[in-house]
Amino acid sequence: MQKTLYSLIELQEIDLNLDKVEEERGDLPSIVEKIKTTLEKKKTLLIEQKELITKLKVDSKTIETELGSLKVQLKKYETQLYQVKTNKEYDAIANETENVKKKIDDLENMIIESEEKIENLTKSNDQIQFDIEKLSTDYDENNVALQEKISASSEEENLLKNEREIVEKKLTNQQINAYQRIRSAKKGIAVAYCNGGVCSGCFSFLPPQKVVEIRSMKKLYHCESCGRILVWDKNKE
Repeated sequence: MQKTLYSLIELQEIDLNLDKVEEERGDLPSIVEKIKTTLEKKKTLLIEQKELITKLKVDSKTIETELGSLKVQLKKYETQLYQVKTNKEYDAIANETENVKKKIDDLENMIIESEEKIENLTKSNDQIQFDIEKLSTDYDENNVALQEKISASSEEENLLKNEREIVEKKLTNQQINAYQRIRSAKKGIAVAYCNGGVCSGCFSFLPPQKVVEIRSMKKLYHCESCGRILVWDKNKE
């Protein structure tokens, strides 16, 4: 069990050093990822709105064609009104004329609405294009800065990751999973030292008998208050 506990201590030291490497990169990774996500959404929206403009223009052409046919039909009905001989025929043609006029009004309104939508979408696309250009510049600048920091620390990071793989081989999957679970829940600190009868993780006092058992390093103990793995701090002897 001592070998397991020392391996867990070593694993935590490696992870803390990896955390420092990440901290040196600051917020750049999240900033770059956020800009990238926003940029992709803007590009997708631009494509969708351009496709919508194209569809509106195609639909408008179809409406204009239909409108032209209706206007021809309207002229025909208006001509026929002067040629009818009975009131019944007149009323029938007048009714058809009103129906055609209503259809023409509806289609003309549709064309106006479509033109307004196209105008608004075009203005929106101009703004989106401006945003894309600015975001692209921001992304490039931040990504270059991030890559420089990654390059500067990549050798150290790779060494630490190799060391971590070696240490992990000394532990079981169950032990690694338990360690990772505690580390995730306890702000990166899964292993706590027993310092003067106190847990270095949460500063809770430990029973004297438990301190003796922890010092023997013969069994894996967890702090009853914070759940961290407790080990003996040889430097305090």
